[in-house]
Amino acid sequence: MNKYLPLVSVAILLCSNAALAGSPKAPYIGAGVGINTSVDDNDLSTTCGVGGVACREVCDTDKAVNAYAGYPLSPNLGVEIGYTDMDYTARIEQEGGAVRGDQQSKALTLSAVGRKPLTQNVGVFGKVGAAYWKSEVVSTAGNADDSGVTPTLGAGVEYNFSEHFGVRAGVDHFFKMGEQSKLIESGVVGTADTGITTATVGLHYNF
Repeated sequence: MNKYLPLVSVAILLCSNAALAGSPKAPYIGAGVGINTSVDDNDLSTTCGVGGVACREVCDTDKAVNAYAGYPLSPNLGVEIGYTDMDYTARIEQEGGAVRGDQQSKALTLSAVGRKPLTQNVGVFGKVGAAYWKSEVVSTAGNADDSGVTPTLGAGVEYNFSEHFGVRAGVDHFFKMGEQSKLIESGVVGTADTGITTATVGLHYNF
């Protein structure tokens, strides 16, 4: 956790500075779709548990879906809750197909959000918070599931094209989505302890 403190401190400062300019004056809800990064090859497996042969990553990204709701605490600072379904954060396969496995991850988030307007309709935002995550692994070598809490950071841009409706493009990083250093380690299947980043675009409604 200590290694993440500098990043969290920067995000807090950005949110504090953003509080010097305008923001939504009413609660809002939104939803978006996009992609997430996947587990790095180095975090997948050492041997896959079969014959000393390492697994390879099948794909680099997969789809992400999120929904969120926020409430302003001051003109430029608010709180936001969210849900993100990252679908597959890892898909692995041993050469020859003897071992195959998938890791799926979901998260509930709570964040402080700071906003800074650039024009009357366009603004940027930064987020810092925490997520309760749950990851599940299903593989031919066995299954595993874990859950926990991890820090999160986010940033993005918003465009309000009417009084109530707008669009948002954002990036969120979840620092940890598993409990084991490898997806399959010494023949033991577990959720890979790795960071995942999502990039989404969506619509929001301001009440």
